[in-house]
This record gives sequence, structure tokens and C-alpha cells, in this order.
Amino acid sequence: MSAPDLARRPALLGRRIGAYLIDGAVALIVLLVAAAVLGGISLGTEGGFPLIAASIGAYVIAIGWFLVSSLMQGGGGSIGMRALGLRLVRETDDAPLGFGRALLRNVIWGLGSAIIVGMFSPLFDPTPWRRGWHDQVSGAVMTDIAGHGAAVAAPATTASGAETTTDAGATPRTGIPGPLGAPASYPAPYPARAIAADAAAEPDERTVISPATAAAAPPAGVISFVPGVTSPGRPATVPGAAGSVVPTVSAPAATPPAAPVPPAPAPASARHPSVLPDLVDQTRLSTGEKVLARLAWDDGATQAVYGRTLFGRNPVPETGAMVCPIRDETLSLSKTHFELLPAPDGDVDPALWVIDRHSTNGVVVRRGAERRPAVPGEPTRVRMGDVLEFGDRQVRIEVAP
Repeated sequence: MSAPDLARRPALLGRRIGAYLIDGAVALIVLLVAAAVLGGISLGTEGGFPLIAASIGAYVIAIGWFLVSSLMQGGGGSIGMRALGLRLVRETDDAPLGFGRALLRNVIWGLGSAIIVGMFSPLFDPTPWRRGWHDQVSGAVMTDIAGHGAAVAAPATTASGAETTTDAGATPRTGIPGPLGAPASYPAPYPARAIAADAAAEPDERTVISPATAAAAPPAGVISFVPGVTSPGRPATVPGAAGSVVPTVSAPAATPPAAPVPPAPAPASARHPSVLPDLVDQTRLSTGEKVLARLAWDDGATQAVYGRTLFGRNPVPETGAMVCPIRDETLSLSKTHFELLPAPDGDVDPALWVIDRHSTNGVVVRRGAERRPAVPGEPTRVRMGDVLEFGDRQVRIEVAP
């Protein structure tokens, strides 16, 4: 799919039902008003205007409203869709569905409803898009432009007719999650071309030297980066190179680098802390274990992750994993929403992965201007500087492999 498809939000089933009820109520009002007016004319003329003609006229007006409603659905949306922030678009792009396809969609819906089972065809689609028979025949998807629900990739149809979720520049894969922890099942979360472009646009802070001082190498004994001490946002000036900066920490040549010092946690917001107070107040015994990642929460709190960790409103404990309950006053998080874990044993490339544990509102990885939803059940690679968005909360990966 193209990059714009990453921002699509499938319309929730409840909101779609609400739009149908509003449109049905409007159509019923139009039919009753037309029948009342024409019936009143028939009674007022004492049969001069036949009652059968009044009935036919009412149905003609109802059919006309059916065509007008289809025209509205193919454009900016019907009355019910506009009221609830929904819009019909083509499954291949974000273009309006058009009158012809909208009319076909409504006809298929009417025929399917005549046999009852067609009314429930959206429930047969296991994907978040809930596409019924009328959607699949007309090539339509119902999107939510009001911002409700998580953004996911738009559905694509393979040659076999099975729907798959396709990421930008990646190989299509089915929605069935692979076995967790198997290195062979790890996807390539970002295309190689995109990674190369990111590397060219955002060089590593640990080795950045401005073009003006590229020819003048720093003197021996200068340490360019110390985890937990050097701040990427506070570069130090290299003596003798005016107008250029390089993030360094001065140290004697014979002195080994200082041990990493974790920064003091910032005070949590008065509104609500990221993690529950009982976990924050506990003192962790120092075992010399290497920090896997350092997280900066949206309320200013920081947290170190030492291994596979489960996050959510009330995570269910699992063998070999730590749990981290997150305060969620708006109930936008699932009990076990996502997990962070290191690369599997035997992987020569140290990495940090996030797995959406089939949460209700999903997990979105934001890297710069790109927003990429994590496929539920499948590991997605995250890097330093990425932001994870889940429910009404978000956290930034400050330090990662």
C-alpha cells in the first residue's frame, strides 16, 4: 500500500450501525411525509386524485430518495455517515467511492438483507475493516475520519481472494501471526531503502562531525559517547574549531570511560503517572544486568527496561517476562497491550522489538513523520528516537540497541 494508506482508520462496527439507523430513519420520514401529503390530496379531492396513484407517487419519491442517498454516499457521505464522521472510499486508494459503486453497494445490501444473512455479512470478515458482501462486490471500505479507533493498513486482495495486510515497501503477509520468539518469523519492519534513507538523513549522534571540521579529527583520548552520561541534545565544542560542534566528553587518555550512570527519574505529572506508584517506589537490587532500553513517558517519567517486559492496564504475568502496569484513567489500554523484548538468542544484530498483543486500540510506531501500525502478534523493530502510540498514551524510546 502507499504511504497515505497507513493513516486509514477502519470504522467501528457500532458507529456503522448507528449511521445505518440514522439513514433508515431519514428514509422512513421521507416515505411517511410523501404518503401523508399525497394521501391528503387524494382525500381532499374526494377521489379526484386516486388513492392508488397517491401510493405509487409515495414509492416513487422513496426511490428518488434512495438514488439521492446513494449519490451522497458516493461523495461526501450520507446524513448518517456525516453525523458520525464516516466516509466510503475505494479499497485501492482514498478516492470517493462514486455514485455507480455506491448504488451497486446499496443494491447488494438490499438483496442480502432479503435473505437475512446478508445483514450480518460484515461479521464474517475477521479483519478490523468488517467488509460485508456489499463492500467486497463494490470494492469499498468504510473509514473513520473523526479519529476513532487505531489506524491500520488498508485491506488488499491476493490472487487467491484472501485479504492480506500490506505495509509500504514490504512483502505482503497474511494476518495470521507467526510463532513468537522464532527468528525466522521476524518480519522486516522497515524497507531496506527506507532504512538507508533514514541513515543518510539522520546520522548517529555518537559519530556526527560537522562538515567544517570533517578534515580536523578530534584529539586522541576524547570519548565521543558514554551511555547514560552524554546527552545527544547537548553537543560539546571542539577546541580550535570555531562554529562547529561535536558531542564529546573530555577524559584523560589513560583513564577508562566512566560506568554508565542512569539519569534520575523526572517527577511524574500530577495528573497521572505512567506506571503505578507501588512499582516506582520499589528499590531494585543492582545485579549488573545491562539496560535493554530506556523509556521516556508522555508525562515526563523515565523508566529502564532490563528484559522482556509486558505493558498494559493490568498485564497477566508470564514466565520469563516482567510486568509493568500503566495507569490508564480513560480505559484506552488493554490489560496486556504490548511487550518489549530483545532480539532472540543467536541473532548477531542486537535489536529491540515491540509486539502488539492483539490489543483493542493497537500500537503505532512513529518515526519522524512516518506512522506505522504494528501488526498484532508480529514483532516490529524499533530504534532509538521512535515513539510508540497506544490508546491515549505514548512513550519515546530514548536508548535502544
